[in-house]
Amino acid sequence: MTLRPLAGSGGSSRLALAAGSLTLAVLAGGCASWADPAAGARIVDPPAKSGVRAPAIGQQWTYRVRNVYNNQIVDEVTERVVQTQPLIRLQRVSRASGALADEVQAPWGMLVQDPHWRYPVTFDKPLPAWPAGLDLTRWTSDSTRYRMLAAPDYSAHWGLTMMPRDWVKVSVPAGTFDALHYDEVINYQSEDLNVVFSERMEADWIAPEVGRWVLRRSHGTYYLPGRGSEMLEDYLQWELESWR
Repeated sequence: MTLRPLAGSGGSSRLALAAGSLTLAVLAGGCASWADPAAGARIVDPPAKSGVRAPAIGQQWTYRVRNVYNNQIVDEVTERVVQTQPLIRLQRVSRASGALADEVQAPWGMLVQDPHWRYPVTFDKPLPAWPAGLDLTRWTSDSTRYRMLAAPDYSAHWGLTMMPRDWVKVSVPAGTFDALHYDEVINYQSEDLNVVFSERMEADWIAPEVGRWVLRRSHGTYYLPGRGSEMLEDYLQWELESWR
């Protein structure tokens, strides 16, 4: 599900995030008719009880995966809880590619294995999947070393900054939900020695009643020595279609 990297203008994605949100400014004019699920999302009060639904075997979420660069649906991915002790394991299946790497958390809300990027990674120390307690008031930063499932002997730096934004009402194919919107910036050392200043960015909307993201966007940038413009990785969006 990896798209060919594209050349882009330097620094724009980081500036947009620092201003307070991840934008869709990279969309071409031909995609202007696409309805952004988060556009104009109404801010709502935080819920009285803001804990995320606990995991249970058989819980399942199905996402439509969109390439934001061209507004094309590229896949459908189903994630299902198959284990809750001692690790929480989500089995993932892609309509386009078949079985995918599992997501692993321990405890719930702390990622041990993250399969959502170009290659699945594991962390020496678990990192948060969403803000602890869905706390709107506190930015957090953490770091560890990551390893690739395909090359477990490789180890390098992975730094995460997580920034809660607002509680909003967001509509996706599965329905309308009150969700916490938060952004993430990931700085990491690429396994490709020709790549420098690798950065990944996410915007997430997590609904406590669903126990998972209802909307999620991610993209990445990096530089190649001798080239002034930044290179762009995939820009993908997951839209919740169904859940149980």
